[in-house]
Amino acid sequence: MVGWRDQKRKALGTIHRTFEIPAVYLTHTAGTPMRVDVRLHGRPVVSDVQTGDWGNAASLIDTATRIVFQKTDALTEVLTNAYVIFGNSEAYITGPCREREGYLWVEVSEVPKADLVALLAQSDTASAAFEGILL
Repeated sequence: MVGWRDQKRKALGTIHRTFEIPAVYLTHTAGTPMRVDVRLHGRPVVSDVQTGDWGNAASLIDTATRIVFQKTDALTEVLTNAYVIFGNSEAYITGPCREREGYLWVEVSEVPKADLVALLAQSDTASAAFEGILL
């Protein structure tokens, strides 16, 4: 009989493969770009201020964006203030990270368009890691 943890690990693998998106992980502006497949999603967040009155519940819930990396030999940790680039117009800067069953769950915030343009101008976008990411 397969244990609960094994079933959960297998299910997380299926979810990750189904919803993964190609991206480029860049530890810093002059860093070496690394091609990664990640999951990008928002999760609902309710602040302490919002917990009292649920009359306007639909408008009280915020979302926080998170990126999930699969932990590999090449990627054992995600650094804070690194970049995850999905294309010419979408990138995120990483925040706190925690490990969960072979995956790295990272809180992120979107990089403003002007900052992304400057980042790409300073990066080695001719690298094979960017192939198919930048149009």
